[in-house]
Amino acid sequence: MTEQLLAGPGWQELPLLLFALALVLVFFLVIRQNSKDYLEIEAWLAEEDLGR
Repeated sequence: MTEQLLAGPGWQELPLLLFALALVLVFFLVIRQNSKDYLEIEAWLAEEDLGR
């Protein structure tokens, strides 16, 4: 029983690993885009304040 638990991951876990990596990539891209949008909104608001 413990031999199976200590054994390295096999090819059966490969789809789960690929799904987890894809999920991490999506979260990274979403967070990066949100930070870019936030900076763009801040710059737009600063420009509006200067125009008054």
